[in-house]
Amino acid sequence: MKVLVICRPQPGVQPGDIAAHAAAEMAALKELQADGTLAGAYSPGGPGAVLIFEASRPAVETALDALPLAREGLINTEIIELHPFPGLAG
Repeated sequence: MKVLVICRPQPGVQPGDIAAHAAAEMAALKELQADGTLAGAYSPGGPGAVLIFEASRPAVETALDALPLAREGLINTEIIELHPFPGLAG
């Protein structure tokens, strides 16, 4: 299953708060990509990230809980399960 995750900084979080954990966050994302769980990671052009997972919702929730920015309470995440339209390749 494909799962879209929109990550946004919590209100009041400063760029420096995020930057302090950026290297650890990127390492964790690379690990998820290497094991095939994370299909893609994108910048929305401002603060935050858009992640595409190829995994079950419980696996995505577990992966998100392990990310440094989420663990530190610096971001909130919106999880959206993606379902293909019938008759279209997804």
